[in-house]
Amino acid sequence: MTTSPITVLVLGAKGFVGSAVAAEAVQRGVRLLAVDQHDYDAARGAACDVLINANGNSRKYLAAQDPALEFDLSVRSVERSLHDLRFGLYVHLSSCDVYADPSSPATTDEDVPVDPRRLSQYGFHKWLAEQLVRHDARRWLIVRMGGFVGPRLWKNSIHDLLTGAPLRVHPDSAYQYLDTRDFARILFTLIAAGLEETIINVTGDGAVPLREVADWLGLAAPPVVADNLPLERYEIALDRLRRHVVPPSTRETVQRFLEECRRLGGIPT
Repeated sequence: MTTSPITVLVLGAKGFVGSAVAAEAVQRGVRLLAVDQHDYDAARGAACDVLINANGNSRKYLAAQDPALEFDLSVRSVERSLHDLRFGLYVHLSSCDVYADPSSPATTDEDVPVDPRRLSQYGFHKWLAEQLVRHDARRWLIVRMGGFVGPRLWKNSIHDLLTGAPLRVHPDSAYQYLDTRDFARILFTLIAAGLEETIINVTGDGAVPLREVADWLGLAAPPVVADNLPLERYEIALDRLRRHVVPPSTRETVQRFLEECRRLGGIPT
């Protein structure tokens, strides 16, 4: 007797992260329902075993410029999906910006209480969306993501360095990065492990300063938009993730991606 493949609905399947998740679903032979903003209304009432919500807004500046719009994109859209779609497990792709201080594993452990009053508007909206998932989904998994590289990269500081755009943060800022293709493989590994009612950080191991990335690209002095830019450092706790997979090295991930860009003559699509 054969077992039917599970059905996975990827919300935001045409986006930067969602497209990698959808491709991994196909690679694994699961039955894929790919949904984006253009066919969302037609998908209402669809049923799946696993719903992966990769549809949240990732433009941090939008929360400061237009908080009401960002609320709709990051919070209201989650509430809609929780009631418009039928699912077994709800997998919500959130952000490590729910941590007020992302600079240390001690302050970014998944069990550290979040004080919403200390969060940026963007981080606060991401935290609100998590609470909706925990309240409304009978079975859930929340994945707090860090920075990314990968095919179809269209923004972030790595993109700026690759395209010659000026940095909007201090060049000594350091971040953790994961290739979206590696992220998708890790995500399905966590789902297959049966994780539920769990929050887990998923990002690259170790932080790399942007100035070092600029050196790899042969940029002695990376351009910046202004003086006195914010100096940021992300060092997200990964102990919970290490119980299930070995997190890829940020340094090796970025170097491999830059080499891929050199080989292809641009950012892969």
